[in-house]
Amino acid sequence: MPSPLRQSPAKRGFTLIELLVVIAIIAVLIALLLPAVQSAREAARRIQCTNNLKQLALASHNYADANLCFPRGTFYMWPLTCNRWKQGASFYMALVNYIEEAQAFNAYNSQLHPYQADNTTVITLGLSALWCPSDAEVSTPTLADIPRNFLGGCSGMPGGLVVTPAWRLQHTSYGGSSGPIPATPNGPDATFDPNYTSKIAQAMGVINFGSTTTIGAITDGTSNTFLIGERCFSKIKPATGKPVWMFWYSGAHSDSMTTTMVPLNSWKLANFTDPATQQDLGIGGGGNATIAGAGSNHPGGANFAMADGSVRFIKDTIQTWQYDPTTLLPIGVTFSGFAGTTANSYTIAPGTIQGVYQSLSTRAGGEVISADAY
Repeated sequence: MPSPLRQSPAKRGFTLIELLVVIAIIAVLIALLLPAVQSAREAARRIQCTNNLKQLALASHNYADANLCFPRGTFYMWPLTCNRWKQGASFYMALVNYIEEAQAFNAYNSQLHPYQADNTTVITLGLSALWCPSDAEVSTPTLADIPRNFLGGCSGMPGGLVVTPAWRLQHTSYGGSSGPIPATPNGPDATFDPNYTSKIAQAMGVINFGSTTTIGAITDGTSNTFLIGERCFSKIKPATGKPVWMFWYSGAHSDSMTTTMVPLNSWKLANFTDPATQQDLGIGGGGNATIAGAGSNHPGGANFAMADGSVRFIKDTIQTWQYDPTTLLPIGVTFSGFAGTTANSYTIAPGTIQGVYQSLSTRAGGEVISADAY
C-alpha cells in the first residue's frame, strides 16, 4: 500500500531557452511565409489589373463595332475660359458607356471642354476600372483649387481660376498606345501648325491625336500590336508630376496616352531616374519618361492590352532601341525644341533601328515579330 506521505513529482514547465527556441522557430517560419503571402497578394493584384485591361479592350472593340474605328486619342477644343487651343477629352470618354459607367456618359457635356465647370461632375469621378491595384496612389485624387493642368499656358489668366470647393481630380493607371513617336500638333490643322501633316504621319500607334484607326489598318496583326498599356502614377515625383498628369478624362498625351519612345519601367534605368533632366525632352507634349512612358509596380514588367483584345505581360527586359546618354533620346531621333510652331517635333534619321518594344506599338510598321521575342 502506497504511503500517504509520498508526493507526486512537480509538473515541469518551459525553460527560458526552450521558449526562446520556439519564438525563433516562429520568426523563421514568418520570414519564410511572408514573401509567399506577398507574392500571392501581388498575383491577385496583377490578375485584377489584367481584368481591367481586358474590360477596356473589349469596350474598345464594342466601340469599334458601333463606330467602325477605335476611339481617337483626343482632339483640340477652344475652352471658353482659355485663350488658346487645348487637347479635349480623352478616349476614355468614348468608352465609359461600354464599361458600365453610364453616370459619366450621361453627365458629360461633350460641347464643353472637360475642364469647364459644367463637367466637374465627370472629372471628379474615380473609376476603379482605370486603377491598377498595384498602383497604390492612383485612387487618391488631386485637390485643385487652381486647376493647373487646365490653365497651364492660358494667356490673360495670370492668377488662375480659384474654385471652391477644390476639385478632386482623378487619375488613371492606363494609357492608349500612341506608338514610338508621341505626335502632338500645336493646333487642330495646318492653319495653326505648318508641321501638322508630318507630325500626324509619325503617329503610328492605334490611339493617337485625331486617330480613327480601323481594325483593317492594323496590318502588323492585332495580336502583335499594343492597344492600351499600363502606367504607374505612384512612380511620379510628387513635386513634378502628381498634381498635373495622368488625369483619365484629359486628352493631353501624358494624361491618357503612353509612348514607347522611352523604355518600359524607365525609372529602373540609371539614365532615366532623375525627372529634372527630362523636362525639356517634350515627350508626349509634356512630362518626363516616367510620366509619358509605360510601366507598373508589378515585378519585372507591365500588362498590355493587345489590339485583338488579349492581355499580355511584357517583361521590362524586352529589346528596345538604343539611347543617347546625353539627350536620353533614341539614337537616330532628334527633337526640335519648344520654339514657336516646332514644339514637340521629332525627326527620325533614315535607317534608325527600332527595338521589339517599339515595333509592338506600331500598327503598320511592317515588322515580323515572333511571339518568343516578348
